[in-house]
Amino acid sequence: MVLVVDDEREAVVAIETALAARGYEVETAANGADAMEKAARLHPDVVVTDLLMPVIDGIGLAKALRANPGTATTRIVLCSGVAEGSVRALFDGYDAFLHKPYEVDDLERALAALRPSARRARP
Repeated sequence: MVLVVDDEREAVVAIETALAARGYEVETAANGADAMEKAARLHPDVVVTDLLMPVIDGIGLAKALRANPGTATTRIVLCSGVAEGSVRALFDGYDAFLHKPYEVDDLERALAALRPSARRARP
């Protein structure tokens, strides 16, 4: 399962719709705090998160996921319009980086490389 986290509702809906159409099980969250609760409960294979969000940002979410034994091995894809070098200087514990805006094909390639089991046929 893939947990998509972004405060831009249109972006979340577009990603959720595209991934679901490609056979992924998808859950969504609007900010890092919501995502932490869902990740602890749902144990997603991959968390795809925007960097800049209210409440708890993507780096705060990623650090919290890594610090929690229940989600420490969850794969993390950080997404941002800023350069990856700037992000890596703040936190390097993520598994993949996508520069926004990105294509769904780019996201799907990252998901396939990180966790092939994230893709499950929908009933």
